[in-house]
Amino acid sequence: MIIGLSNIAFEYRGTIQDIIWLFYPGAELVAEDRGDFSLHLNLGNLEELFAEAQLFAKDVSLAQREEGQPITPEESPNELKRLARMAVYKLLVSYSRTNPSPWGIMTGIRPTKVVHRLLDFGWDIELVKNYLQNNYALRQDKANLITSVAGIQRPFLLSKEQTKKLIAIYIGIPFCPSRCLYCSFPSYPIKRHRDMVDPFLKALLKEIQVIGEAIKSQGLLVQSIYLGGGTPTSLNYDKFQLLLQAIQQYLKTNHTLEFTVEGGRPDTLNDDVFALLADSGVNRLSINPQSMNQKTLDIIGRAHTVEDIYDSFESARKYSFPTLNMDLIIGLPGETVEDVARTMNSVLMLKPENITVHALALKRASILKQRLAEFPLLQAEEAVAMWQETARGAAVLGQQPYYMYRQKQMVGNLENIGYALPGHECIYNIQMIEERQTIIGLGVGAGSKWVDPETFTLVNEYNAKDPRQYVERLDQYIARKLQHIGELANA
Repeated sequence: MIIGLSNIAFEYRGTIQDIIWLFYPGAELVAEDRGDFSLHLNLGNLEELFAEAQLFAKDVSLAQREEGQPITPEESPNELKRLARMAVYKLLVSYSRTNPSPWGIMTGIRPTKVVHRLLDFGWDIELVKNYLQNNYALRQDKANLITSVAGIQRPFLLSKEQTKKLIAIYIGIPFCPSRCLYCSFPSYPIKRHRDMVDPFLKALLKEIQVIGEAIKSQGLLVQSIYLGGGTPTSLNYDKFQLLLQAIQQYLKTNHTLEFTVEGGRPDTLNDDVFALLADSGVNRLSINPQSMNQKTLDIIGRAHTVEDIYDSFESARKYSFPTLNMDLIIGLPGETVEDVARTMNSVLMLKPENITVHALALKRASILKQRLAEFPLLQAEEAVAMWQETARGAAVLGQQPYYMYRQKQMVGNLENIGYALPGHECIYNIQMIEERQTIIGLGVGAGSKWVDPETFTLVNEYNAKDPRQYVERLDQYIARKLQHIGELANA
């Protein structure tokens, strides 16, 4: 499909493109008055805030005007963009006679950030819900969801003074037993890339030591540590032990409330690994099946069985980890609503303290993207029914949604959502999504979020996704982090 945009509409295409693509995925936007139909946009100024959108098709012309007021004068530019998105959204709802997303014009990754901003202004929950429905076109159930999630998160958010001292650490391990069909993360099958392991680990241990020493010397405190990937436990026992010893020596202190490890794949776990994790102070462990259906595990490239998942989970319980998490994905190739229901019934038997449910997102870097002809994506109605099955299971376990985020090209325009028993919420997940705490990323593909304690604005920086590039550029990454650590300590 080709959609023509007027001069102003084309100038604002970065603002309205996501809205148009909700209705017409991948439509080509051109700066001409041609195509299947054309969109015109007229905007007010910072003193008179309004947006007018017009649509011209062969036999149809429609118009939509939106007016509004910023919450504070400083937010006038953002309010003008919101009005433009809302005018285009309502216009396309009228033209297409469809409403493709329960999230309205909220197409960003972190919708709860809007809720926290309003709560910071002293708004009550009911006022926030009404604002979201009227100003972002959220469906009522989604407005209820994100205000509920934000309510659980509020006690975990840091004050400005705390933000100057408390930080989080993410450590990225790029190796896995095999690469899953849907995966877009930096992930290298460890047997095929065994020559990378030693140089990578040597570099990572250096980064942990130098950054850990700088953190301590500047009086910063590590609140949470998250060891992810990839699959960290794909490292052999001796190498994994070296890694955990370095984390213990340079990063973890008595102020560290949470230490999460992505065990991920049950084929990388055994009693020796569980004992090592427990002795290293890990208090949140993820064992992630994604599905409890063997046919699905085979399709997506998991080199383990459903029985392996049961065995690993039951073995982990013997080591008294306070919190066990299970990740699930809805929308996996070939799965039905009945398959997801079977997965949830299996999860109910295991009774994890956390369940994280991901809606499949089609990523350019995934094998799935290249093989779509073999694995067609779900219809929205099926995806919603699967989501409801997972929500039902979490409720049976007494778990509440405590964090969430969205991605582009998610099945059913849904969301990724974490459920937890009260008292078992993942601190790192909350801080990472809400972006009110500095997170220092170490290792391959790791992202750092450097938060300004006064404004909660942030700078994102990333290590290379390729292990060889990471090793080559390590000194550059370390120098950059040392500068930021000094700035944070002096804030």
